[in-house]
Amino acid sequence: MGSALFEIDAIKDLPLWGQVYIASRMIRRALYVLPASAPETLRKTYEAGCDAIDRCAEAGEWLKSEKPAIKRAGDCKPIRATSQIASAFHYVADATHAAHDSLDFSAAETSSVRSSYTAIGLAARSPGLNALQATIFAASDLDQLRFACKEGNVGRYDGLGSHVIGRMAPIYPPREKGAGSPEL
Repeated sequence: MGSALFEIDAIKDLPLWGQVYIASRMIRRALYVLPASAPETLRKTYEAGCDAIDRCAEAGEWLKSEKPAIKRAGDCKPIRATSQIASAFHYVADATHAAHDSLDFSAAETSSVRSSYTAIGLAARSPGLNALQATIFAASDLDQLRFACKEGNVGRYDGLGSHVIGRMAPIYPPREKGAGSPEL
């Protein structure tokens, strides 16, 4: 395995909104393993930003109604534990804009791919995640999304729709040691 989180060739084949969605999911995972000392308001602001980006990915467009939540998260002043998350969030917000603009401006597609990949890499280096966990998370999301997009006939520039988003495994915060297995 090289130094890359996973091969860029694998992500570039996904629909642009799928790439944005994977980046948002990696940021969310990084939020769930932040140290307990991280302010809850900061965590909730970034979660709301990820929720907004997920809704844009589902719709396949930059939704004006989601702009306030994305802006609030982008404007958060990071603390030491969230500096990677803050950077990753800026990149995923850029990827969201670029994915939206890619139908009108061909260079935006390249920007969307690079920004999504950078966001994934930055989030993966957040405190609490290790390289193996991040690789497993990203590869799992990639495989699930590739399958769901193929089954749903989602094209390169299409939004993911609820039929794709609904097939993705949910992301939960890790349980405390000894807390038992989650209810099914």
